[in-house]
Amino acid sequence: MDLGSTILAVSSPPGHSARGIIRVSGPSARTLVNRRLESPCPDDRGVHGVRFRLDDIAVPALALLTTGNQSYSGEDTIELQVPGHPALLGAMVNSMLNDGLIAGLNVRLAGPGEFTARAFLSGKMDLVEAESVAAVISARSDDEIKAAGLMRDGRLGDLVEQVSERIAAALALVEAGIDFTEEEDVVAIGSAALAEQLDESAAPLKHYLDRSIGLESLQSLPWVVLEGPPNAGKSTLFNAMLGKSRALVSSVRGTTRDVLAEPLRLGEQDEAEILLVDVAGDEKARTPMDEAMQRAANEARDRAEVRLFCAPLTEQFDSVEDVPEMIRVATKADLAGTESDWADVVVCAMDGTGLDQLRVLIRARLAEAGSSLAGDAMVLAPRQEVAMKLALDRLEEAKQRLSFSKEAIDDPELVAGLMRDALDQLGEITGVISPDEILDRVFSSFCIGK
Repeated sequence: MDLGSTILAVSSPPGHSARGIIRVSGPSARTLVNRRLESPCPDDRGVHGVRFRLDDIAVPALALLTTGNQSYSGEDTIELQVPGHPALLGAMVNSMLNDGLIAGLNVRLAGPGEFTARAFLSGKMDLVEAESVAAVISARSDDEIKAAGLMRDGRLGDLVEQVSERIAAALALVEAGIDFTEEEDVVAIGSAALAEQLDESAAPLKHYLDRSIGLESLQSLPWVVLEGPPNAGKSTLFNAMLGKSRALVSSVRGTTRDVLAEPLRLGEQDEAEILLVDVAGDEKARTPMDEAMQRAANEARDRAEVRLFCAPLTEQFDSVEDVPEMIRVATKADLAGTESDWADVVVCAMDGTGLDQLRVLIRARLAEAGSSLAGDAMVLAPRQEVAMKLALDRLEEAKQRLSFSKEAIDDPELVAGLMRDALDQLGEITGVISPDEILDRVFSSFCIGK
C-alpha cells in the first residue's frame, strides 16, 4: 500500500442527500484542497466555512481539518461537507484529482477501505476494530449495528494480547530449555508446569468462543412467519404486532396474496429483532395465481425460525403440525373468551390481549439461535473465529505432546513450533502478525471512502 500518496473519495453513502462528504487524506491534503478554495483553509484544527471553486460556481462548504495522529487515518485529513448531489460530489473529486496530477502531486482516488487501512497501519486501531467498521457499513439491522459495536469495544483485542503474552512467556522457557538440552540438570520449564500454562492460555479462548455469536449469523434477521387457514386473523395480528397498518385486512377470504415482511423489535432494549412475515392462507390452489401464492408461502415457512399457526379460537385444530419451531396461536379472543385446549396462547389483535405473552414465546424459541445481543454476548467475524479455533487446536496438540511421567519435555522443538503456530493465529486476529493477504482480505470488503 502506497502510504506516501494523498487519497481522496466521496465518503457519504450513494444517492441524493442534504449533505455529502468528500474525504482527502495524506501529506498533500491541505495543498490539494486549498488549490480549489477561494481563500485558503486556516491551519487550525476544527470546522471552517469555505467556498469551493468549481468551473464558474462557488460551492459553499464546511471544511473539517484534523492533523496527524488526531485524525481518523492518522495523517493530515480534510473532510468537505457540501450539498449531497452525486454529480456535484463526483465533479469536485475529479477537479481535485486533475489539479493534483497537473501539479505533480502524488494524488489518487482511494481504494476500498483504504482510509481505515491507513488508520490500522498508523496504529490508530487494531485489525478487530477495523473489521468492526466494515461490519457497521454492511449492517442491515439494529442487531448487526450492535454486533459491530461489540467487536469495536476492545475486549477481543485485550483478550488476544493477554493470552499471547502468556503463551510467549511459556514459549521463551521452552526455547531456553532447547538451548540447554545437553545439560541434564537444567530444566527451564517442566512438563507439568507447561501443561498448566497451556491450559490457562486456552481457557479464556474457549470461554470467549462459548459466549460468541458468529457475525455471519446476524446477516439476516430470524423469520417469524404467520400461517394458518384463510381469514384466521393473521393480517390483523401482523398489523397489531407492528403497531401500524401494513397488511390489507378484510373479511373476504384470501385477501393476502403475497408475502409481506417487516422488521420488528420484541422489546424496548437489548431484545431480539425479528422479521415478521405474513403469508397467504393455506388452502387448495385453484388457479396459477393461487399456486404461485402457495409456493411463496411454503418457501417462507421453510425459511422460518419460528412459525405462528393462527386460527380462530372458536375452531378446533388437533392436527396442527408438531415441530419445535411452531407456536399455536388462537385468534379473535374478543369473540369467544381467553381459554383454549389446543393453543399455546390466545390473542386478540383488536385490544392487545395476549400479545405480550406471544412475544415472550417467540423470544423463548429464538433464545437458542442467539438472535439477541443482550448481556455479555461476544461477536466474532468468521476469520476471527477460525483463527481462534486453530490457536486452540495448536495449544491442545502441544499439550498432548507432553509426557507427565518425567520432568523434561519430549520433542521440545515440536512443542515450541506448535506454540509459535498458536501465537501466529492469535496475531492474525488483531493484525500484530498479519500476512499481506490477510490485510487485503479485510479491507477489500469495505466500500470506497471508508
